[in-house]
Parts: sequence; structure tokens; C-alpha cells
Amino acid sequence: MDVKCDHQINVFDVNTMILADTNTTDRIAFATRTDIGQPWTVTASGVPDVTAPDRPSAIMALTEQALASLSGTGYSTLVPTGLADQP
Repeated sequence: MDVKCDHQINVFDVNTMILADTNTTDRIAFATRTDIGQPWTVTASGVPDVTAPDRPSAIMALTEQALASLSGTGYSTLVPTGLADQP
């Protein structure tokens, strides 16, 4: 099965996740933290930053920030399997 999504969350290290457009590779939203166990700061252009207490909340905030930033009505986002289970 070939699944195509508008966006994908990419992990760069244990403290950085980026939601990017799958067609253009433009970075839309960023989630960063200073260390494991610390809160995440999630940013996107044109919308206020939000804080998330853990990785699952940061993943949700990434998708919400992207939707708010792009002012669309809905997008599909690929989240890598097991990402929410990581610290």
C-alpha cells in the first residue's frame, strides 16, 4: 500500500522534532526541548508558541500549530511508528 500525506514529522535528535511539507520539504512547525524530561516548546510562523509537557503532547501541538499557521481546514500528517512512546 502506498500512503501519501501532506506533512511528516521528522526527528533530528532526542530533543528536536520538525513537521515538514512532504512535497516541498518546507519546515512548518518545530518542537524543541533542552533535555529529556523537560517541556517542549512548539513554534510555527504567525502563531504564538505553545508548551507541551511530553512527547505525545508535543506531537499533537506540532499538528495543531501547523494547521493554525497554514490556516487550512485539514491536512494529513505522517507520524513515525513508536515516536509517541519515546521519552
